[in-house]
Amino acid sequence: MNLKKLKITSICLFLTMLGCSDDYLIDQQYDGVTDEIVFNDPETASAVVTSVYDTFQGGTVEYLTKAVFYPANFLTQDFKNIGSDAFFQTFQIPVTFVPFNNMWTQNYIGIGRANNAIYNINLMVEEGDIDAEYGNRLISESRALRGVLYSIMASNFGGVPIVTQTAERIEDPEAPRNTQEEVFRQVIEDMEMAAEYLPWEYPESETGRITKGAAYAYMGSAYMWLGEYQNAIEAFEMLEGHYTLEDDFLAIHANDNQNNNESIFEVQLYDESGDLGWGRDDNKTFIQSFTMPNEIGNGGGYAVPTEALYNSFEDGDERRSATLIGPGEEHPDPIIDIAMYENVQQNFGGINTLGTEEDPWTGIDGLPGREGYYAVKLWRNPIVDGWSGPNIFGGQNLIFLRYGEVLLSLAESYHKIGNDSKSMEYLMRVRNRAGLEQPPQGELMNSILEEYRHELAGEFSLWWVLRRSGDHIEYIQDRFDIAIPEGKDLMPIPQQQIDINPNLTQNPGY
Repeated sequence: MNLKKLKITSICLFLTMLGCSDDYLIDQQYDGVTDEIVFNDPETASAVVTSVYDTFQGGTVEYLTKAVFYPANFLTQDFKNIGSDAFFQTFQIPVTFVPFNNMWTQNYIGIGRANNAIYNINLMVEEGDIDAEYGNRLISESRALRGVLYSIMASNFGGVPIVTQTAERIEDPEAPRNTQEEVFRQVIEDMEMAAEYLPWEYPESETGRITKGAAYAYMGSAYMWLGEYQNAIEAFEMLEGHYTLEDDFLAIHANDNQNNNESIFEVQLYDESGDLGWGRDDNKTFIQSFTMPNEIGNGGGYAVPTEALYNSFEDGDERRSATLIGPGEEHPDPIIDIAMYENVQQNFGGINTLGTEEDPWTGIDGLPGREGYYAVKLWRNPIVDGWSGPNIFGGQNLIFLRYGEVLLSLAESYHKIGNDSKSMEYLMRVRNRAGLEQPPQGELMNSILEEYRHELAGEFSLWWVLRRSGDHIEYIQDRFDIAIPEGKDLMPIPQQQIDINPNLTQNPGY
């Protein structure tokens, strides 16, 4: 038996491998791990694949919150930043915005880990060092995760360098950008292989690993980015019978309903909370404290929805109260009692509402911009106290992709090929769950965009879904009277990366 050794040599792409546990995909970090991984048994191969998942879990302050949640919501104009990152509202993101550089680096670390796993486990399969079925599943996990990472990169930046080789085999360490189309072609290629070998579901001990359903869903989205809507439909419809909508919209993000039947790809986080300190937030997130009312935590409330979003919901839309609440309203989740927070008891008379209509909560820190409305999809863990602690960080999983979005993507795809009756069928499955009947009269595409808005607000994909439609410029202009500066619908390539790689070019407008 030959031993396959992986030397991690590229500063930009690879870091020391982490030993990882399959238990809910939470990595365990050990001192003394060397820069060589020996692929000589299935357990090592599995651990290396598991390390790819850590891309989504590590550095959760800068990654999940500021590099993913920020653009997904702030650019839609339905959420805004209260503080130093308000430039998202004007589409004037600086090229030196640190979280985007962190995301670029972290995603390519994950891509590098996936490349290493793909190459070396393939050798193990060829040489009989691992069962072929299990080996191909691990390779497919790696390819699917690589596809997700490239999808995130292309959705944000447009074209980025495609790297599919291990560190030792990279032909051009200063590769130029590929086109956005080429990146999504790579996503499709990865997802096609993944869909062939991945299971629809795993044993409970492996909950959270990427599935065949996720591969088909990301494949369908990639086809939509390319305008190949019939192919997108065929990919999306493979999920029928394997996923269902939650009956109650509020239940989707419930703290005790993680990895539910609607969730397709969900970032697994550590299931306890605590104050880890700002340098030690791996496998947890502070996004709940970041979005909770400033009055509760003596801080936070830095990512808030607008009154315009609140008023944009149709009468009777059950999604509104499960997305955001306004002055004088209680939290819709029965396990979240606003009166239980210490600061509310001490300074606001122990009220169980989000301020009052007469005295809305707009912050106690003097920062302008809050309108008295707060998002509740990610404010669902009663253990998290808010900004002042002691439990600042939380471990509630975060859903990146779910079946409700897939159904709306099917509605859009059928509309784009001229089959509006089928489009309406999928649209109504989403609206009926929200307690709604036929949409208001008007252009069907406009109705689909509004459904995306009210289905996905406060999650992790809305802006990219709008940009994918090609109608995002008009969408922002019509609803908010804002003209997006030319080129600024894409995020800037991090200047730090351009300084490292002279072959990278900046997006137009920056």
